[in-house]
Amino acid sequence: MALKVHGASMSTCTARVLACLHEKGVEYEFVSVGLADGAHKQQPFLSLNPFGQVPVLEDEDLTLFESRAITRYLAHKYKDVGTDLLRLESLPESASVNVWMEVEAHQFNGPMQALIYQFIVNPKFGLPVDEQVVESNSEKLGKVLDVYEERLSKSKYLAGDYFSMADLHHFPYIVYFMTTPKSSLITSRLHVNAWWEDIASRPSIMKIKEEIEMALKLYGLPMSTNTARVIACLNEKGIEYELVPVDLRTGAHKQPPFISLNPFGQLPAFEDGELTLFESRAITKYLAYKYKETGPDLLRHESISESATVNVWLEVEAQQFSPPISALVFEILIKPLLGGTTDPQVVEAQAEKLAKVLDVYEERLSKAKYLAGDHFTLADLHHLPYTFCLMKTAKAALITSRPHVLAWWEDISARSAWKKTAEGIKYT
Repeated sequence: MALKVHGASMSTCTARVLACLHEKGVEYEFVSVGLADGAHKQQPFLSLNPFGQVPVLEDEDLTLFESRAITRYLAHKYKDVGTDLLRLESLPESASVNVWMEVEAHQFNGPMQALIYQFIVNPKFGLPVDEQVVESNSEKLGKVLDVYEERLSKSKYLAGDYFSMADLHHFPYIVYFMTTPKSSLITSRLHVNAWWEDIASRPSIMKIKEEIEMALKLYGLPMSTNTARVIACLNEKGIEYELVPVDLRTGAHKQPPFISLNPFGQLPAFEDGELTLFESRAITKYLAYKYKETGPDLLRHESISESATVNVWLEVEAQQFSPPISALVFEILIKPLLGGTTDPQVVEAQAEKLAKVLDVYEERLSKAKYLAGDHFTLADLHHLPYTFCLMKTAKAALITSRPHVLAWWEDISARSAWKKTAEGIKYT
């Protein structure tokens, strides 16, 4: 029976275990756990790890969680295979490895994790980077790395002149850290930088790095309606992705490197390996096709007639619904944020246009639960971001005054994938 690793490809703790398995050359089965849809906080995963965190290792009747405990187990079980990561043949060397494993867990991990959360995780949930937290933890990490610099001036690796588990445990967070503005904490320290370049070039580490770097990347902001459209699709599918924030305040969307991803300088842009896409509706269609076997079938692939109906209402959203509602949201919500004044004439003109569209929707939704039929599809999902924003305005009555449109809105906005997405849309 092959080892089973339940985890997520972008999880640093999962990466720690996978790197150990690759160092040992041990085969395993990877069981993906959908963090985006909260699978780690539900059964059956909770029966494997009651704390609801990845990874979990299954080895026949043995179930383990906590990544550092798993790597120790693997290093002991496969001590005669691959790299001797715990230096088990020498008590002094083994003790030295343990010292630096403890240092990683208790000195290095705390500030490093805090920085990763600020730069990588918080933006994914629409949270701002807290500069005070960044500076405080940068100072703490700097002091730890000063100790590392001294240590690594005397030995090639942390525990001695041999690569060990002490080194391996550091790699997942540093991979992400090197993409942040604080990477100079590593590169400015000669011996620390040489150590990192050495361990990052190991085949086992390079393989995991490649998997991390090949993860889906979405460039945008959660509060952007077009970005939110893609996030909602990813959440419906339970697909992991990395959100790369683009600072609109500094005009980053109109400058390199973003302009090389989307020559129109608009959010979002999307990368899947070597494939780069822009235009949110094109991105969601790609995701719905690629992951058609995962989550809801948002394009109704199995039926040509149902798929055609979905496409009709996708076009209606883009050509009939989007122009007036986007103009309304801009006038009422966005314009004041930019220092402008809402134009009542524009508001009334666009509200009249939207009302005519919604009259058609009211008729349609009196005959079907969703726009394309009795199934939730991409046609419904595409309406979510702007309608969510409209419901925050005085023109929400355009929705609430139409019973079938309102029932439809209450249904689609109650979906867990959308609730998760909506947490990032904040205009105040």
